[in-house]
Amino acid sequence: MAELLPIPVSDLLIDAENPRLKQPNVGQRDAQRELAAHLQSKLLKLAKDIVEYGMNPSDLPLVMPNKGDSRFIVLEGNRRLVAIKSLENPDSIAGAITPAILTALRRLSTQYQQSPLESINCVVVKDREKARHWIELRHTGENEGAGIVRWGSEESARFRARNGVVEPHLQALDFLEQRGALTPAQRHKVPKTNLKRLLNTPEVREKFGVDIRDRNLEILGKEEQVAKDLQWLVNKHSDGSTKVEDIYTKGKRLEFANKIPASLVVKSSPTGGNGAGQKPKTKRAASTKLPKQRNKLIPRDCILTINPPRIARIEQELRVLNFEDYTNAAAVLYRVFVELSVDSYMDTHKLPVTERTPLTTKLMDVANHLVSRKKLTKPLCTESA
Repeated sequence: MAELLPIPVSDLLIDAENPRLKQPNVGQRDAQRELAAHLQSKLLKLAKDIVEYGMNPSDLPLVMPNKGDSRFIVLEGNRRLVAIKSLENPDSIAGAITPAILTALRRLSTQYQQSPLESINCVVVKDREKARHWIELRHTGENEGAGIVRWGSEESARFRARNGVVEPHLQALDFLEQRGALTPAQRHKVPKTNLKRLLNTPEVREKFGVDIRDRNLEILGKEEQVAKDLQWLVNKHSDGSTKVEDIYTKGKRLEFANKIPASLVVKSSPTGGNGAGQKPKTKRAASTKLPKQRNKLIPRDCILTINPPRIARIEQELRVLNFEDYTNAAAVLYRVFVELSVDSYMDTHKLPVTERTPLTTKLMDVANHLVSRKKLTKPLCTESA
């Protein structure tokens, strides 16, 4: 019978048989460092969440007694334990994570030390066998409903909406449903992500007589015509005639907009829809607000998980190297980064290669292999090439 106990953090041990560890039964220090190396930026995100919100009360660690002493082995919740131990002493994982993550973790640690976790509420089971079923349910998918059933795009958007504003593509579906042009069953079949991509494209919105302002969908034409057009758009995706690869890139979406039948193009009206009584939309120049130009090759919001230490160090150098001042150095380092990454991938997946194989051939071999593993779509591969 499982019981709930508050257990001091110092009495919690990382599970040496955790599936994320390449080799079982390593020491606590090595286990922490290997898990940290595996998690990288995800560890930082988790640590930040713990500092800000504390431990998740809806997801308690599952532990069992450690034979020989009064400590407990964490069977489920090792990521959280590693995050806490890293907040207690960031330098314990120095070298296992990138320098940038270590610096950020040190800052978080200073904040964490002001109110550290002394103990954690844990669910205690007798042994591994008692925990096996629950761990398997958590990590092996939905299991026909017995496991964790993750939200789809509409459920996620609905949750955010109930705490804020409904996303524009869902407002479009609400508009159709309220007019009786879409049943709940039909709505369920609509590929929400495809619809979101298209309505986020100004050229498509212009053809359909709608716009997005302050995250609100505005009807600029006559409601009857706009509803007819949106219904056409929904049907075109629900029946499978338009696939995600047909609209995946901006170029593909522009092609889609240009092929919209002329009979469907809506003329903006000052008396249409929820824009009634308003002046028709005035198209703003694209240069109204220019994005801030970056001078680093890798954007700050681009998160990469890189395990080979040498490649990880090069990636960190590329994040701080100003290519405006050091154009040639950045170009050379980027070439090294790409080639080493490609070689590492080919070595990991045992792809045939010789010392004379040119980089362009390697890149195509890797791209084709990613397509075969369904990690990359063929159109995206062609677009990237």
